[in-house]
Amino acid sequence: MAAWRRAITGAKHILASSCRPTINRTIFSSARVCGMQSRWVAPLYRELKHRHTKMKRMGLLPVNKRSEYIEWNYDAELYGFGKRLQVEFDAETLREALTDSSYVAQETQRQQELGVSDPGLTMSNNKDLAARGERIMSDYCGPYLRAALPLLPEEGVSALVEYLLSEDIMSAVGYGIGLRDLILCKEHPPSPTTMARCFRAIVGALGASPAAQCQAFVRDFVVAQLVGKDIDVIWKIENPMAVLGNILHQSRQGEPESRLIFQAGQKTLQAIYHVGVYSDKQCMGSGYGETVDTAVKEAAHDALRRLFHITDTARPLPFGRDADVLPLKTEANMSLDHWSIDKSKNVIMC
Repeated sequence: MAAWRRAITGAKHILASSCRPTINRTIFSSARVCGMQSRWVAPLYRELKHRHTKMKRMGLLPVNKRSEYIEWNYDAELYGFGKRLQVEFDAETLREALTDSSYVAQETQRQQELGVSDPGLTMSNNKDLAARGERIMSDYCGPYLRAALPLLPEEGVSALVEYLLSEDIMSAVGYGIGLRDLILCKEHPPSPTTMARCFRAIVGALGASPAAQCQAFVRDFVVAQLVGKDIDVIWKIENPMAVLGNILHQSRQGEPESRLIFQAGQKTLQAIYHVGVYSDKQCMGSGYGETVDTAVKEAAHDALRRLFHITDTARPLPFGRDADVLPLKTEANMSLDHWSIDKSKNVIMC
């Protein structure tokens, strides 16, 4: 009887297991699916990465617009743009600032091709806002630099303002704040000219905001491009020794004299000369160079930097709270032709 019971129990288990669905779990790797051996997967990925990098370097890789993605929401992007910059924009004015004239012409042509004889487009381009923004930046950068660098000649201030308002700086700032995907234009990605124009229009759109907010925006994004820059490189003086001699003559001091302080490796490829510029037995500056003429020129540049207080150890440009209390200077600084040491002593340093 016991044997029969064990046989019946075993038959029940066999019957139950035969009624269950059979699940075959098979794991396929990417290499097996593609019909490749595993040892060829990594070399293939490396080759694809190499080709992608090469095509990107040669400019053959297509750049997809951000607006082509399904989750793109232009209104939300404009709202987030103002919040990121902590600036309140008028929605219609901001949209106008980001609309290039090429986009309006493209939309007009597209509607005409669709059979619309008189396209009723109410879109405005950013030409007027860009002109207004350039005036705003010019009206602030000049007085700010005169107040922050009171001993810098007016020619130097004009050179710095021209550098800040150049197309390269404007386009670089525009790329930095994320205007590439927001600009409505015919080309993609936008050219530096289009990017610079749109950034000027953004500043022009802030013209309706309080003056303090607009000035803070220009200071934090435009004037900040001077941080870490050598003013002597931006404002290039062709003949520094002659300029220094004119300043000393205006100051009723002796003519500048160059004296060799140190030299080494004269007959080698790495010769070095250390030259100092003196006036009335007083060292005005010193410089190094591969030749004596180069060292004299660098010494004259160093003397001018010390007179204008634009050396590496000079006080940095004021930002933040220091810039908020800085009184802007509308009067022009001393001209380079009339600059003298005696007049510089009467200049009030902020």
